[in-house]
Amino acid sequence: PPPPPAARAHTHTQTTTQAEMTNLTLPMPCSAILLVLMSIIGRHCALAFVLPTPASSASSRATSSALVRARASQHHPTTSRFSTSTDEEAASTLADPATAGVTANNQTVCDCLYIEKSEYGDGTRPENALLLGLDNFRRQGGSILQEALASVGITGKDYVDPDLMPPNCLGLTLDSEAVREAERRREARAGEKVEANPVSRVLYDVGCYFLDELFEDRPIARFWFLETIARIPYFSYVSMLHMYESFGWWREPELRKVHNAQEYNELHHLLIMEALGGNARFRDRFLGYHVAIAYYWAINVLFLASPAAAYEFMELLESHAVDTYSVFFNENKERLKTLPPPKVARSYYKAANLYLFDDFQVSKKPKTRRPPCDNLYDVFKNISEDEAEHVRTMKACKDYSRVGDIVVSPHLGITDDVDEEEKRRAWIEWSEMLNSGAEEDF
Repeated sequence: PPPPPAARAHTHTQTTTQAEMTNLTLPMPCSAILLVLMSIIGRHCALAFVLPTPASSASSRATSSALVRARASQHHPTTSRFSTSTDEEAASTLADPATAGVTANNQTVCDCLYIEKSEYGDGTRPENALLLGLDNFRRQGGSILQEALASVGITGKDYVDPDLMPPNCLGLTLDSEAVREAERRREARAGEKVEANPVSRVLYDVGCYFLDELFEDRPIARFWFLETIARIPYFSYVSMLHMYESFGWWREPELRKVHNAQEYNELHHLLIMEALGGNARFRDRFLGYHVAIAYYWAINVLFLASPAAAYEFMELLESHAVDTYSVFFNENKERLKTLPPPKVARSYYKAANLYLFDDFQVSKKPKTRRPPCDNLYDVFKNISEDEAEHVRTMKACKDYSRVGDIVVSPHLGITDDVDEEEKRRAWIEWSEMLNSGAEEDF
């Protein structure tokens, strides 16, 4: 719908102001920079604090926010009660099992608990790097401004308290000391301690210490940070293998294929954490993205010097991920079983084609692992098992780089008996249909 008169008047005023600015006698670079900054700040402020919201979108956001808050009030009995009729209707809808499957604005009630796509997420298409950077700066800058204003009590009409949104409203916990104890028990078992060089071990211990300090009492944000970092080595491995192949030094496409499948798996872990609100804070995103960039180049250099060392360090990190997720889903078992899985988790673990899911698990035959995905407990248990498979794959890659034992896709040399039987059955049905048609003709 067209914006209200007040919105059109404000838009016209803003456009006029920008047109007048173009006539200023400033040097061209200064004018351009000033216009960009004014556009970014003015657009965000107008959208967040000045412009009235069209009735339809306002109603949609109000209903969705009410459903989230109502769900949060169920998870946290201490949450304050809401007085609006929309909130009360949403709360009654969630409380009534008979209406658990109803939809509001084409969104199921359980899906309102999670985040479909954050406003500071990815762009819409590949573009010029400068344009993408400016657009990302605008979106991230808007988030910084909103967080800063909220910290001093200044909020917009559509502002929702972070405690009523995921991940805070989910009420999940993680005991860092329990994670360290799980790691000590694992390393005490024969054959399960990762034998790393002293430098890798020191870097790993320092990283774990900072994780405990920076993400205390914030497990989902911690997992988002871990999954952002966990994808990076696979980018590095593929980059280095492409370089080896381009220079004619060494070629093994099967190894690249396995690393691509590993990255695809870690991507979905990351998307699950984003659906749970793991990247809600700007400072977490800033830290995660910049550490990822530095980590990418560090792994590249390490791989050039010693592929075995690069795989070994990733084996350390993946082992830590197994310990962390295992402690988490056991610590929150009852809670997680009451929460639905995010859409992205269902689409990944229950997809019709799980070729890439099978491809990173070099210790298993294809189609032998089909985990359930009925609730959030299943999701985190699946992620933990995925990380355990990554550990086995990294160990195999490390041994491959040392002694030459080949690492290949689990699908290599495997014939799909199920598909062959299905094709044979369809062929027989088709031939019988033709024969019966021919008999009727005669």
